[in-house]
Amino acid sequence: MNKLPIIENCDSCGACCQLTPVPPFQPGEDIMKDVPDELMQPSRDRVAADQHFDRLACVWYDPELAQCRHYDLRPDACRKFEINSDLCHGARWDVGVDL
Repeated sequence: MNKLPIIENCDSCGACCQLTPVPPFQPGEDIMKDVPDELMQPSRDRVAADQHFDRLACVWYDPELAQCRHYDLRPDACRKFEINSDLCHGARWDVGVDL
């Protein structure tokens, strides 16, 4: 794998979001963050439909803006995802984001 360039921020990327089909909340985290039920329903619907999760973008991902629609309510896992980490570069490589 070739090294991808170092990026300063996640603007116009969204690679990690494109590989995570639902917001990765820990059990009860959505309640602690007071996430409205209507924002969680698309996740429950996707899980209930037993959709094949490979290559499905997060239900909160806005592909036109390449960012989270509900950024302020995002899970801790998203908040802690490290820019330019091996996982970040792997996600960018997998989805073809070469910022």
